[in-house]
Amino acid sequence: MTMVASQMKRPTREEMQAALAKVRALKRFAEEFLEDVRSSEGGVSERGFNTENVKRLADVYKEIRIWISMHFYEIGVQMPHVDASIFYNPGGGLKWSLDEKEVEIVLRDIIIGCDAAEQGLQALLEPLVEPNILNRLDSLKRELEKLENEGLDASVVKNLREAIAEAEQGHYLASAMISSRVIRYVVDRIPGDMDEDKVKCLVETGVVPRDRKDVQKQVITSMRLSRNFLSHRVDLFPDPGETLMLLGGALALAKLALSAKLQT
Repeated sequence: MTMVASQMKRPTREEMQAALAKVRALKRFAEEFLEDVRSSEGGVSERGFNTENVKRLADVYKEIRIWISMHFYEIGVQMPHVDASIFYNPGGGLKWSLDEKEVEIVLRDIIIGCDAAEQGLQALLEPLVEPNILNRLDSLKRELEKLENEGLDASVVKNLREAIAEAEQGHYLASAMISSRVIRYVVDRIPGDMDEDKVKCLVETGVVPRDRKDVQKQVITSMRLSRNFLSHRVDLFPDPGETLMLLGGALALAKLALSAKLQT
């Protein structure tokens, strides 16, 4: 299970937030149901509680537990397993009803599991980086979406999206290395031996405006910084500022590549 979970693509924040909302809703229904059971106001008759009503909650819980276990094994393993055999007769077939004790067992396990899932997902969703960095990353995401719509190479888009996602998790080294890969991919397609020659080429061809010294400086800095993080040095670790600089540089070069048709 751990190997499968580790190989799967990590869910987006939106997917995790949706899962958390589902967990909270299920927990609320289970708690309300349990209160009704204990006060004997849950539609109970002399024949007990309707099995289908309880099983429906257990089925939703099972779906949630499977999803969390697949993506976050460490959380899923803390969620109790609801034994489905409680809903069936010994000879097969769904029971018509469950007694109060059976219902309580199922609902308590669901509530405990939802508590574990809620706390685990909340911890994962807590901001790992400063709000100002998140704002900058959001801006970069919007810029990337625009470039994608304009026809930026799908592989470049995928790399940049991964770089932004890593930065959102505070994984600055991973983000920097992915951004650096994009930078070198574009730089290798610009004529010239030295970084200065490549920037000069971009200026002379009109890809970079001659009067935009800031853009020229950003391109040069990105080129040099990316080379550092893709070298054999293992003592280099980017800070948030360097990570954002590389991301910004990668996006700027991707935009230049798109306008100059340097993608292939």
